[in-house]
Amino acid sequence: MELNPRNRMAQLLHRATGNPSNTLPSTAISNCFPGLEFDFKAFWRRAFVGIVLLEWDNYVVEVEDHSYDDLKFHRLLKVDGKDVMTAVSGPRIPGGESTTLGALAMEWSNVLTFVMRRQGHAVKCQFTAEQSHTVAEMPTDSTATLEVELVVRTMFDGESAAPAQDLLRPGELTQGLCSPWQHDYRECACYYWPASRPDYVNVEPTEDGLSRGDMWLAKEPRPGEYILDDRVDERLVSYDELFQNWEKWLRFQVKGRDAEQS
Repeated sequence: MELNPRNRMAQLLHRATGNPSNTLPSTAISNCFPGLEFDFKAFWRRAFVGIVLLEWDNYVVEVEDHSYDDLKFHRLLKVDGKDVMTAVSGPRIPGGESTTLGALAMEWSNVLTFVMRRQGHAVKCQFTAEQSHTVAEMPTDSTATLEVELVVRTMFDGESAAPAQDLLRPGELTQGLCSPWQHDYRECACYYWPASRPDYVNVEPTEDGLSRGDMWLAKEPRPGEYILDDRVDERLVSYDELFQNWEKWLRFQVKGRDAEQS
């Protein structure tokens, strides 16, 4: 008797004959290091039919339906009455006074969860009244906005676990892939390396808001002081140095010992 996965959950959990275990979402490398297999943010670019958004910036970069031409280069502020931005405040320097730091777009995989219930239906969206080439201010009740009803795109192809064909363009799922052995360790600020190496995360916050311990990017294994990452200090591994010799600077461990000693 042959059993075939029918519903979406069964397909997501199905391990096809010949496929290694890491082809499942629960065991894939992206489960430990988000972004290494595909860039899920790409799913949100066309969350609303007719426009293309930069998910991390709420910025309309393209329109696919010319009836929405007046939305190009505007920024999304609210969806169905809910904010997709948040006000940011805090000290500009360690120990400094808290101050207003503007607004940032919230992460859509969390903030737009409620919208998924409205797939195939129109929701009310509010955009900046004018084109906004810089980050918009947090909207208030008196903020002038451009209000449009947009249809929430259906994300999946029928009952399958495959994304809908009109959701993505060829190559978009891998455009933002990380390159962890090279620049992502240094430039992305995701800090995958110390996250997976607890022996390197030996830094503690001090009462004055600074750090005490060893900076994981330091060229010397134990420099004896925390070196602030200002992107120019030559005591820290640079972007170019990682590209040229990442095996040396990342100092892998094999069987509990530094690789060059094992």
